[in-house]
This record gives sequence, structure tokens and C-alpha cells, in this order.
Amino acid sequence: MGDEATDGKPSSGVAVGDDVTMSSFIKLDHPAVALLVNPAANAGRASRNLKTVLELLHRRGVKPELLEARSSSASIEAVANSPAERVLVMGGDGTVHLAASVLSDTDRILGIIPTGTGDDAARALELLEGDLAQRVDRALSEPVSINLITGAARPVVTSLVAGFPTNVNSRANSMRFPRGAFRYTIATLLEIPRMVPTTYRLTLDGKATELAAAAIVVANTAWFGGGMEICPGANPTDGLMDICLVGDVSRLELLQSFRMVNTGTHVEHPKVSMFRAVEVSLELLDDPGGKGVTGSMRADGEPLGIIPAGGRTTVRADRSSLRVAGALKQDRPCG
Repeated sequence: MGDEATDGKPSSGVAVGDDVTMSSFIKLDHPAVALLVNPAANAGRASRNLKTVLELLHRRGVKPELLEARSSSASIEAVANSPAERVLVMGGDGTVHLAASVLSDTDRILGIIPTGTGDDAARALELLEGDLAQRVDRALSEPVSINLITGAARPVVTSLVAGFPTNVNSRANSMRFPRGAFRYTIATLLEIPRMVPTTYRLTLDGKATELAAAAIVVANTAWFGGGMEICPGANPTDGLMDICLVGDVSRLELLQSFRMVNTGTHVEHPKVSMFRAVEVSLELLDDPGGKGVTGSMRADGEPLGIIPAGGRTTVRADRSSLRVAGALKQDRPCG
């Protein structure tokens, strides 16, 4: 197996090439560990890897409480009811989002073992590298505190989106084929013909402007949609949110700008604007046609409610933090 040492002997705790030391691992007398598994993540990838992950944890002296993420409410309840001070998550951004809603503003630690479709949180926090053994090791290492976006129904780890990307995300989540991040590309192409810009009042740190936008992304980290670099340079430790606004574009312009998102060059498009702010208010203005438009919001790939016509959502960069194991390649102190 790829999770064993190259000399044919079982691993004693660190796979060859790991970037963490044995002293940074959880010890046998460490507070309890739980493992939250989303069996549906990435077409069942988490379930297929569960046996291997449990074996790797046992080799490291960890026998986790097993939690199953059958639904959003069940996941939140399971994490909330668990006594574990460290919760490992096997799944994608949605499962991370649900666990973070419980663990934020506490001393409990989130360990991410990425096995999802997009894995944008793991990508931003530099937790995607290496094989499964290395990912397990990082999930057991020392934590780093990151900012969250708060003020909506639940805290947000990566980004909150309104407009066209919410339709793409919903479509991608409902697709059985193709697997992997490419499904977001297909979903984008399928949703383009239905795109209609929406009129918002956007208030950044108290300064308001009215505008028509195809998409608004309020980001804590750089990536969304399975590796699209929507807010290059976004840093989850700087106390700021990065905002990407795609303005009143045609369907062709939107397609062109979203193709550029893969490399982050969309920021050069004349109808794309980038901002940074501590607080963002997003208000959906009454539509002149009286259609009663509502603005769906999604965060970390999960539904986060709607902005009703005339309603407002206000979010802020919250330094009160989520403690994430092994994040951002920090130095891991010994002892």
C-alpha cells in the first residue's frame, strides 16, 4: 500500500516525505478525537478511504469516535454532541463548513482530511499536498487560527456567493457525471443561458453603491468552484474579506471572464472589480418588473438562505477564529 514505508515495514507514524514530526502528533493521552465522514463526498470517495484512514489513525495511537454526515443537520448535531476536542473531517468543503459552524469560536480543533470534489478550503489552507497518510498526519498536527466570515446563518470558511455562481454550484452538486472539479465547468456552461444580472446595493465598510451584477463573491480564501482562483491573494489570517464583483456583463462576457478565473486573470477584465473590506452589506433592490426576485446565497458550497427583495445580509471578517490543524505550512513546534 502507498500508506506504508518504502522499506516494506509498516509505518511507525510518519510516511516517507511527511513534513511533520512525530512530536507534533496527538498523543495517546490527548483529548478525544472524532472523525466526521461524509459518505456522499466525491461520489463516495470518503467512504472508500475510511478503512485506510482508520488504520492510519490506529497506527498513530488514535481511536476516533466515528460520526456520520448523513445530512447537514445531522452533521452539525453530531459534532455539537461529541466530547472530542479535535474533530477530523473526511469530505469536501460542505462538510468542513458544517463542522466549522460548531467549532468556530471554541478551543476545539478542526482537522481536514480532504476527500471532496472541490476541496477549496483544503487548497487554500495548504492541506491538499501528499498522499492520504500525509493528510492524516497534518490533521493530527498543531493548529493555526484562521479568520472566518460571520454574520450570515453560519460562519463561512472559504467564500459566500450571490448571483450566477449559486446556480452553478447547485447544478454541479446535482450532477452524477463527470466526477471531480470538471463538473463545475460543465455546470457553468449549462447555466450561462439562464444568467440575468441582478441589482444590488453593496456597502463596503460603510460606503454604499448601487449596481447590477452577475456575481458577487465575498471571500476569506482565494479559491472557489473546485480550484477557480476567484480572489487571488485572499488571506484567511489578515482580518479582511476580498470581494470580487462581476458586473453587468453579457452571457458571452461572463463565459469569457469565468474561463479566466482558472488562472486568476479575470481581475483584468474591465467589468470585474476587486475590493477589500472588514464589513460587507449586500442588499437586493426591488426589481422594477415586480417579479419578487430573491437572491440565493451559498457558502462553502452549501445553501445559506436567501436575500429577499429589499432585504439585506451583512457579514464581517471575524478574527475570532477557527483552529485548523496543519494549516498554512506553519512551523510545527516540537514537544
